[in-house]
Amino acid sequence: MKKVSSWRELSLREKIGQTVICLCETEKHIALCGSLEKFAEKYPIGGIFNNGGLVKGLLVDENPDFKKIVDKYNECLRVPLFATADFANYASKFGVKLPSQMAVGATDSEELAYKAGEFIANDSINSGINWILWPVCDLSVSDKLPTTVRALSDKWDLNAKLVTQEIRAMRDRKVISTLKHFPGCTEIDLDVHLAPTDNNTPLQLWWDTYGKMYKEIIKENPPTLMTGHDNFVEYQTEMVDGEYPPATLSYELTTKLLRDELGFEGVVVTDALCMGGFTGSNAVDNCVKSFLAGNDVLLWPAYEYIDEMERRILSGEIDEAVLDKSVERIWNLKKEFGILDDEVQEARKDEEFYKEIATSISHKSLTLINNYNNMLPLDKEKCKNVLIVAVTPSDVQFEALSKLKDNFEKYGCKADVVRNIWTDDLEKLSDKYDNIVFALCRTFHQPIGPMDFWGEEATSIWASNASDKNKTMILNFGTPYMYKYYKKSGYTYVNTYAFDSSTVESVVKAVMGDIEFEGKSSVKL
Repeated sequence: MKKVSSWRELSLREKIGQTVICLCETEKHIALCGSLEKFAEKYPIGGIFNNGGLVKGLLVDENPDFKKIVDKYNECLRVPLFATADFANYASKFGVKLPSQMAVGATDSEELAYKAGEFIANDSINSGINWILWPVCDLSVSDKLPTTVRALSDKWDLNAKLVTQEIRAMRDRKVISTLKHFPGCTEIDLDVHLAPTDNNTPLQLWWDTYGKMYKEIIKENPPTLMTGHDNFVEYQTEMVDGEYPPATLSYELTTKLLRDELGFEGVVVTDALCMGGFTGSNAVDNCVKSFLAGNDVLLWPAYEYIDEMERRILSGEIDEAVLDKSVERIWNLKKEFGILDDEVQEARKDEEFYKEIATSISHKSLTLINNYNNMLPLDKEKCKNVLIVAVTPSDVQFEALSKLKDNFEKYGCKADVVRNIWTDDLEKLSDKYDNIVFALCRTFHQPIGPMDFWGEEATSIWASNASDKNKTMILNFGTPYMYKYYKKSGYTYVNTYAFDSSTVESVVKAVMGDIEFEGKSSVKL
């Protein structure tokens, strides 16, 4: 299909479509309209989202490539698509995973923050993605929130310093970055993925933290920013049905605070409109309200949103000029990053490039919080038998933690792995081992729910605090706040912030004395 040379050439329906990013689910799109061509005609969307198992595309071959699927859509559309993904959830093209944002924060290194951005930008290009919903710039201030290792730190200035480098690296490779999630929160203990909540952060505290951080980062002219499903009670004055609406529905937060007061001029995108915290997420009316609040792009709105927006503009209920402002911003973003001109971005394809960055970050992030009786590094001559107790509710994480065995055995240590343990069983086994490692891992959405341990994992924490302190260490690969279980008991404790293979290998090297513990905790424990 012939492309247009200006957004002004678009039909009203095409302009509305530019404000929509939908899931890449081609089977559903074909079922809705009979063919991909008819879907694109009825719903001329502006972008599609690739999130691993959510991709339902069987248009190309048995193992469809995301870029090929995007190309199929583009053949039917007059404006090339945003090809988007969330870095927190998709697997690296080369099988090398980048340690978490908090690992980057623990390095306190602008150089490594830039390298993290390079990793993600190059990997995005190789995966057919031109807009990645990253970096997270939230402050990690609570052990109850899912933010934890997705965030860099609890310090606004450290966040600003490192996020700026990540954004620069992304822009240098012509991949769109996204600050998220505005307005952020400090006084909240409920995950908005699950349910609506009130963010009661004091106004002055917000300006002294998030306000300063956003002002600093906005100087870098970040291309996009994501509004979250958090409200900001102390700032807002306008209620809807007796409640303060989240930023995704609030003109006060998205337009007055973000654009007018903080001066953000880029494209604003909502967080996913399917979340429990987005009240009435299935209501088409709320999708329209979200756009009118000041969001340029809606992430996963109901398809009927396009119909409803068209109806309200044609009836005069909504001024088309409001839509035009957003479409112009979207068009300029696509132009700036080469999407309109179908610029081919070349990316690094050598696996070593990604491994070197992942290893550098994992090495420099390892944080020794407590070293009881100078246990670490271990004496290689005396460490011959190691028991590894993997404490995690996730099968994927258990498999990753099991690799500790291979890494210890490289040093000639015979290692056994068990998943969880009770105190009586630990007491029976304890004398057989020179050292006992409790490997903890609890991370965002693995599984979904409060960021803590329950059931058998909780009994393993109990057992760890009954273990022989002289030969027991706690290696934590998830949220750093698990230190709360050991703060008073004083066990040797290490935070690593990630469970990728580079981190698992690095922490054993540090435990055995081949590398130093260089990380600094970027959050208050």
